[in-house]
Amino acid sequence: MDKKISIIIPVYNAQKTIAKCLNSILGNSFYDYEILLINDGSSDGSQKILESYLDKFPDKIRVFEQENQGVAKARNLGILLSQGEYIVFIDNDDFIDKEYLKIFAEAISAGDLDLVLGGYRRTTLEKVLYEMRLASTEWSKYMIMAPWAKIYKKDFLVKNKIEFLDNNIGEDVYFNLLAVNLSDKISIINYCGYNWFYNLQSVSNAKQKEMKNNLNVKKLLEASHGRLLEMGVSNKKEVEFYFIRYIIWYLLYTGRKSAYHQVSQEFGSLFNWLKVKYPKFEKNYGISLFSPEGETLRNRLIVYIFMGLYRLRLIRLFFRGYAVF
Repeated sequence: MDKKISIIIPVYNAQKTIAKCLNSILGNSFYDYEILLINDGSSDGSQKILESYLDKFPDKIRVFEQENQGVAKARNLGILLSQGEYIVFIDNDDFIDKEYLKIFAEAISAGDLDLVLGGYRRTTLEKVLYEMRLASTEWSKYMIMAPWAKIYKKDFLVKNKIEFLDNNIGEDVYFNLLAVNLSDKISIINYCGYNWFYNLQSVSNAKQKEMKNNLNVKKLLEASHGRLLEMGVSNKKEVEFYFIRYIIWYLLYTGRKSAYHQVSQEFGSLFNWLKVKYPKFEKNYGISLFSPEGETLRNRLIVYIFMGLYRLRLIRLFFRGYAVF
């Protein structure tokens, strides 16, 4: 391996944010890394900015261009092209603290680990909105399914064929459900050095709020469950609860601005999926105000109340008032 860490950044129309992102990496106290910039068909001035950084830092930066194929294929290409022992993902509108790479590199190499997870801050240009730190619990591995705020051993990803799912929702959920379940060599650190920038124009904020965008959540569920079933870990209580929690999140997040008939139909389809895959899901340990350990009180309340309405057969009545029309 040429470098200790390969930092993979998919770039799409990021001319306003990519410089801050790159400067935060280049200002790190850890120097043994390469930055792979995958320009995913940007139509703004992103490529010129990437080339200017390549000219200034040819020993640190590699730039690749592809037609617009989405973040999953861009990240998968980055993994394929990477030359580092470890892999770090950063989004093109986010930035990291000065000690970020050093702390993660030391944590994963000291324990000969496959994966190390940390926390993050949600931030605007003006202020920090909130901070998420992970507790050292089994459930905490499932709390942040984004690929950032983590470091992965490349050999672990390659040997287990862990890739991002080419889908319009949850490509990172698929990736990390596999990662956290296919190894016992995982550590959680009480560190928060990743800054997740609140960008109203981002894909996650702009395109996942309505069901009419034809979000293929069933493909995500089937693909994730299928791989976990193959590996013999699909029946873990944490995996089952993650699917319950994710489906509830999806219905609430997209249902607010969707028509009632769409939400009702999607609710029926997804909860039928749960019944088939997990016939006893209503008894899962996570449907509680007191568990799983490490979960936020807010998320516990949401799941607990939603499942209470479900048991009382009041969910469709709830969605009549919740959906936009």
